[in-house]
Amino acid sequence: MPSFRRLTVAILPGMLLLGSGTLLFGAKPVRAADAPAAAKPGHADAPPSGSPMAELKKSNAQLDKVLQKNKPNWSPEAELERSEVKKLVGSFLDYGELAHRALAKNWDKLTAKQREEFVTTLRELVERSYLRQVHGSPNYNIKYEKEEKKGTEATVTATLNTTSHGKKAKVALEYMMIWKVDRWVVYDVVTDEQSMLENYRAEFSKIINRDGFDALLKKMKKKLDEKEDDGG
Repeated sequence: MPSFRRLTVAILPGMLLLGSGTLLFGAKPVRAADAPAAAKPGHADAPPSGSPMAELKKSNAQLDKVLQKNKPNWSPEAELERSEVKKLVGSFLDYGELAHRALAKNWDKLTAKQREEFVTTLRELVERSYLRQVHGSPNYNIKYEKEEKKGTEATVTATLNTTSHGKKAKVALEYMMIWKVDRWVVYDVVTDEQSMLENYRAEFSKIINRDGFDALLKKMKKKLDEKEDDGG
C-alpha cells in the first residue's frame, strides 16, 4: 500500500494525526525497528489496572461522536468542535511523555522552563496537524485486536480499514501506552512500521546535534507561525 502509507505516519483513535509521509520539517521517515532505543522516563504513581484497549475504544467513540457534527469551518460551532477535539486528544495522548522520549538524552539537559515551552510548542504543532484532518478525512473503521501489558507499559494492536482515493486499504497499527497516575495513555503509534515517536526523535536529534536546542525550538515556533492553508 505505498500510496496510503504516504498519507499518514501516525494514526490515533478516530482520526489521522499527521497527514504526510514526513514530519515537522520534511525529514525522511525511519522504520521503528531501525531506530535506537531511548532511555525510558519515570512512570506511574499507582499500580496499573484496567484495560488499555478499553481506553482506546472509549476515546475513539468520544471522538466519533464529536466529529459526526462536522460543522462548517467558518461557523462558531466549528471552533467549539475543535476545542472538544483538542481536549479529547489531550486526554489519551500524553504530550509530556512523547516530548520526553522524543528528546531522549537531550531532555535531561533542559531547564524546567525549556521543557515546559517545548512540550507546549510540540502540543500546538500536533494539535494543528490533527485538526487539519478533521474535515474531509477518509472513511475508516478500526478493529482492535489484542493488548499486551508489561508492568506500567502496554501495547495495543489494531487494524485500520479505510478507503483512500477510491481504493480500499488496511493499515497495521500499534499503540504504545503507559500507565499514568490512574489511566492508560498513548505516547507513540506505529503505523506499518512507521513510528511517530522515532520519527520525531530522528528529526529533533539531527537539529539539536547540528544547531542546538534553541534552534530546534525556534524552528518549531516558525512552523506554527506559517499560514494555516500552507498544507504543512
